Amino acid sequence: MKQIYTYYLKIKYLYVIAILLIAGMTAHSQQYTEYELKAAYLFNFGKFVQWPEETFKKPTDPFIIGIYGNDPFGNILQQTIQNKTLQNRQIIIINITNIEDASLCQILFICKTNKFYLNKILQNISNKPILTVGDNIEDFCESGGIINFTGQHSQKRFEINNKASTRVLLTISSKLLALSRIVTDDEIKF
Repeated sequence: MKQIYTYYLKIKYLYVIAILLIAGMTAHSQQYTEYELKAAYLFNFGKFVQWPEETFKKPTDPFIIGIYGNDPFGNILQQTIQNKTLQNRQIIIINITNIEDASLCQILFICKTNKFYLNKILQNISNKPILTVGDNIEDFCESGGIINFTGQHSQKRFEINNKASTRVLLTISSKLLALSRIVTDDEIKF
């Protein structure tokens, strides 16, 4: 019973954070779209992950969130981060069309893509401290991605490959790990 209560509190904690962030956005209705929630989560991921000190060369360097693929957010993500900072830095959102440009980001949101391009992206940034976030991409974490949103009716809202984050020197808060389904890239190897 105590485990169920602890689990409930952890789930409630992340949902409260997401809802508080969304409440700060200018919204016209009480119900939030899938991408309003994902924008809030994406911002919160940036608060619960530590990047190595050498990630930023200058104190004035911005925190960059890149979106690879067709941008499903429209202006939602921009509204979510408006007047906010991550890691005490201004936040900039960029659309990534060239795989090489992915290395400019601290968070890289990867929209629906096929396995070939996913592997190319992940290989290109495999040694860089970039938090990769998949948009419900099959085998994303098993392929080396770090966080993947799961289906709408999943028990956990996202999954995390903590081994992948450790390899690129990112430290994910235990609070965030506790709310996720933990996955490793060892799971698809025979």
